[in-house]
Amino acid sequence: MRIIRNSIVLLIGMVSSISMFAQLPVSFGVKAGMNLSEIQKIDDNVKVGFNIGLTAELALPSNFYLMSGLEFTTKGAKSKEINVVSPAGSNPIKSKITYNAMYLQLPIHAGYKLDLVPGTKLIFRAGPYLAYGVGGKIKWGVEGIEDQDIFSDDSNRFDFGIGGAVGIEFLNKISVSLGADQGLTKIFKDTSTKNRSAHISVGYKF
Repeated sequence: MRIIRNSIVLLIGMVSSISMFAQLPVSFGVKAGMNLSEIQKIDDNVKVGFNIGLTAELALPSNFYLMSGLEFTTKGAKSKEINVVSPAGSNPIKSKITYNAMYLQLPIHAGYKLDLVPGTKLIFRAGPYLAYGVGGKIKWGVEGIEDQDIFSDDSNRFDFGIGGAVGIEFLNKISVSLGADQGLTKIFKDTSTKNRSAHISVGYKF
């Protein structure tokens, strides 16, 4: 949690300093959308989730910009059927496992806006992200097996990765974007599991 807090303070300081001395405009906004997530190295199906948050955009010369913010986003996956031994100790039965993880995420992206027609721009952005797991459960599809916290001594709450998006911006206010994130940090210790997700979002700048 300290890493996220320090990153937010650093980001605010950077934006405030650049805006003060270079007099470059900073715009704030909101965003919301849908996620499709999976976990690498697990035989799974994608899980549908959502993202919602606040955005901050710093305009730079020549249509370049920096974009960040703080968002609440869901990740995880739905496993395909696997053999599970029930608490009763009977023969293994087939079951699906759902991994539900919730994160506070801080992207730090650099981007470019390409003018298409007056009032409409094609936008690109990419960069790293920092995330901290705030909750979530592992749900078993077997009666008698209780849900487990996804973040425990055997897992990492901190997630670091890279991401990017492409989209359309209308009237410098409304945007629709399609993007993806690739985690670089192991979710469960002593494994190679990593987060991966695609998302579509709608944003509005004040």
